[in-house]
Amino acid sequence: MSIRGAAAILLLAAALAGCHAKPASRCATIQQRYGLTPCPADPLPVEAVAVQNLDKNLPDAEAHRIAQAYLRSRALYYLAIQDNSEKFFTSGVIDLPDLTPLMFDAETGHIKDAKARGGKLVLVNRSKLKSLSVVPLPDDLRDSLEVATKPMADALVITVAGPEEQVIRVPGQPDETVSTLAAGDGYSLLLGGVLVTRDGMPQTFAELGQWECLDPDTHGACQLPPSPAG
Repeated sequence: MSIRGAAAILLLAAALAGCHAKPASRCATIQQRYGLTPCPADPLPVEAVAVQNLDKNLPDAEAHRIAQAYLRSRALYYLAIQDNSEKFFTSGVIDLPDLTPLMFDAETGHIKDAKARGGKLVLVNRSKLKSLSVVPLPDDLRDSLEVATKPMADALVITVAGPEEQVIRVPGQPDETVSTLAAGDGYSLLLGGVLVTRDGMPQTFAELGQWECLDPDTHGACQLPPSPAG
C-alpha cells in the first residue's frame, strides 16, 4: 500500500471516530451536567401541533422558532420526570433557577419524597397540547414580573387537555397521586420567558412567568378563539 493510500485510510478512520465521538460526548455532557439519562434523541422528538403566529409584527419563522423551543422544553420536562432527575430541574435547561428557584419545586419535592421511601415518581398519563400560539406580551405583564431578566416581547399561549397523572410508586404500597388533570379537563395559559441554549442541548424555552387566560386581565392578551356555543 502506498503512503498516500495509508494516509487516506488514517484520515477516514479519524473522521469516522469523530462521528462516533460527537454523540458520545454530547450524551456524556447531558448526563454529567444535567443529570438526564437515557440520552435524548437528536433531533429531539416533539408533539405535533399547529403553531399560530398572532403577532402581526413577528415573522412566521421567528414565531416557529419560539414555539419549537417551547415544545422541546415540554418534551425534556417529561423525560426528566420519567428519569426522576432532580438535577435536571435545577440545571437551567428549561428554567433559570437563579431567577425562578421555585419553578419546579413540586417536581423535585415529589422525586425526593419517592426516593426517600424507596420508590419513584411515575408518569401514568401525559396531558395533550391542543393548541399553541405566539402572541405579543403586553408591557404591563412583562413589567409585573419581579425578575432581573424580563421575558422576551412575545409570549406563548398553550391549551392543554387531560388526562395527566403523576404518582409516587413504592413497592408494596398503593400509588399516591401527586399531580393530576382529569380527562375532559384542561386549561389555557399565557407563558412569558426567554430562549436558552445549553451545551449539548437544542434551543429551549425557559419560563419566567405565567398567567391564566381565564383571568379578565389577561384574557385579551391570550387571543383565544371564542368557545363553541353550548
